[in-house]
Amino acid sequence: MTRTLSDAPTGRGLGQRLACSTAIVLVLATSAGAQDAQKKTKRAEPEATALERIVVTSTRQPKKVLDVPQSISVITREDIVDHNVRDIQDLVRYEPGVSVDRRTSITNPWGQLNAFTIRGMGGNRVQLTVDGSRIQEGITDGSRDFFDMSNFKAVEIVRGPNSVLWGADALGGAVMFRTLDPSDLLVDPTKPWALEVSTSFDSLDNSWRKQVTGAYDFGDVQVLGSYGQVSSREAELGKARADGGSWGCTRSTIGCDQLFPADTDVNNALAKIVWTPDGEHTFKLTGELFGRDTDILQLYEMGALTTGLPTTTTYLNDSYPRDLEMSRKRIALEHDWQVGAAWLDSVNWNLSWSPQKRVTDSRQRRVYSNRYQVHEQYRDYSEEFFEADIQLQSSFDLGSTRHTLTYGFDGDRTRGDYAGINRTFNSLTGTTTTAINQGFSFPRVTTERADFYLQDSIEFFDGQLTVNPGVRLAHYSIDPTGDASYPGLPGFRPEKEDKTELLKRVGAIYKFDDIYSAYASYGEGFKMPTSAQLFQSSSDPFSGSYLVPNPALKPESVESYEIGLRGELDRGYFTVATFYADYTNFIRSLQPVDIIAPGGIPVVGYTSNNVEDVKLWGIEFGGEYEVFDNTTASANITWTKGRQRVSSGAATTAFDGATPLTAVLGLKHELPDYGLQFELFGTFAAGRTESSDPGYFLPTGYAVFDTYAKWQPRENVELTAGIQNIFDRRYFPNTVTGFQRVPSSAAVANVNPLELQTAPGRTFKLGATVRF
Repeated sequence: MTRTLSDAPTGRGLGQRLACSTAIVLVLATSAGAQDAQKKTKRAEPEATALERIVVTSTRQPKKVLDVPQSISVITREDIVDHNVRDIQDLVRYEPGVSVDRRTSITNPWGQLNAFTIRGMGGNRVQLTVDGSRIQEGITDGSRDFFDMSNFKAVEIVRGPNSVLWGADALGGAVMFRTLDPSDLLVDPTKPWALEVSTSFDSLDNSWRKQVTGAYDFGDVQVLGSYGQVSSREAELGKARADGGSWGCTRSTIGCDQLFPADTDVNNALAKIVWTPDGEHTFKLTGELFGRDTDILQLYEMGALTTGLPTTTTYLNDSYPRDLEMSRKRIALEHDWQVGAAWLDSVNWNLSWSPQKRVTDSRQRRVYSNRYQVHEQYRDYSEEFFEADIQLQSSFDLGSTRHTLTYGFDGDRTRGDYAGINRTFNSLTGTTTTAINQGFSFPRVTTERADFYLQDSIEFFDGQLTVNPGVRLAHYSIDPTGDASYPGLPGFRPEKEDKTELLKRVGAIYKFDDIYSAYASYGEGFKMPTSAQLFQSSSDPFSGSYLVPNPALKPESVESYEIGLRGELDRGYFTVATFYADYTNFIRSLQPVDIIAPGGIPVVGYTSNNVEDVKLWGIEFGGEYEVFDNTTASANITWTKGRQRVSSGAATTAFDGATPLTAVLGLKHELPDYGLQFELFGTFAAGRTESSDPGYFLPTGYAVFDTYAKWQPRENVELTAGIQNIFDRRYFPNTVTGFQRVPSSAAVANVNPLELQTAPGRTFKLGATVRF
């Protein structure tokens, strides 16, 4: 990569992109102009409220959102298109209590998004799936953002444990992505084919998206193919301060308001074949390919620096390129059989193979007083999933009650590998040395999950009361002993870990009448420590950092309670809920520990440990109401509070994952005769008032407003536009935690400036879609 600071995006480049996008739209619209320009556009009736949105994945059977005894949000393809959703952080912008952070530190300098946090629980405690297939774990220097928004028809967000139906990774909640089917495009019964071409632009990262999706109906067989490409640069945090704000700025070559110069390309392809030979059987073969390549120019290390232990040496460091490649592939075969037997309604089985990789490399030049050294670094973390899921459903009457059993097996075998290689060329000696298993590395592991689950849906009093008891026998095994090449630290030999747990859950919904209902639920979950937490073990001679494994880590577990009241009104709905969750043996990563380094030198290492318990509780409200014809108001509000105790007898402190009061209020107005739709959102967030450390930075409150517009000038043409943060407000999201009020050192302020957590300023979105 040869980009320099002068390569920053210019107004001319922006204009060229918008002009190109506009030209594409006009050409496509003209080619579709066989229709009479004066013909009145036929428009689909808008969906009255969100309560008819169907939950499929998270409940393992079709249900309305308000018929599930748990808090679930469904983000539809219409939402994704209307708001020109850029990425997973943009996806949950209007879901208070759900957030995605951006990594900005030395261990992850690509400015990439990390993972979802739900009700204060984040990282690997939130299960991520695409069509039921798992997404790889996050590690110390890696994220879980293996997504592009182009090919998803819906995203379901489950708040709280979902472990009985979907397994141990759903300790804090689940985010379940569903890809498009051919039938989603083949909506016109008069023709057997459909084609959709779209493009969009987002000024936050100057991203330009191009997407082509087509489907064809051969009768018994339907096919879909889609390809999308996105090019972008680093996110521009328009309200961050170059001088570092309250932290100050020690960077000499780049301000503390900028991420490193970056160029990113994303390629995303989806292919699907659906065969329905009769009314009983449906076979689905899916192929998916995702790849993201990000090149950055690392600048902050330029200047005089020093190595770490055992001795310190001054050197000069040039700027240097670093590359990140993330890829996810998936092949899945699914069969749905509507049996219709007296004892068996249906069988659905799914087999999938999904290799996923995160590869980084860099080449750095250091100049000493008597020599120069070239350091090449390569990191390759991969997980390869082989998954099998079989689900059966049986329904029957027992006395005056109606039962629907959902039961089956859910298992997978995962091969995980972390390859860390350092090569150093010394100009003084002319030699090259190679070291393996460097960085945040751990041995190759084989993980096996084998779970059996059973859930009954029991209807009493002609459906007035529905009770959903369920159990899951979860077995988890992680074996690191097959990697003889991994040395580890002396005295820390990796050992196999096994755990079997019986998880229980029960939920109930009582309908007082046709409008009001109440629900209550209790759920359990457990999560094994990750490979990194158990076996991570390495040392870096340049920084003097030591990673110490902790094979004595205990699995995390949770007991969660939730009660709520709902109303299905003629022109809207509301739901209000309160929850309480008690987490035991909560795991914290990279905690300091005193160790003795080689040579007998006492140093501070880093390891993972268990916190005795974490308690979280809160209130959530969601609602939507058509206040006037074609005018709908919505509200989503959340407040959580938490407490943690590090060890028995220790003082109780605040839990930083809890989110202060946050409300998202929306107003949508439609003009059907003109094909117009307008939306306005206001996000009102209270500031933080407490933290686990009295020295932590506490974001203050803020109010931010966004607006969107959609116009259909023709039946097959759709134009969208949006402005986020209309008033260009400077603020830190109230989900920001873990930063000190005053940096502990100039190095910390240099490596990970607080200003890089500032929310973006005013940004613009444009989009266009043409359907044939």
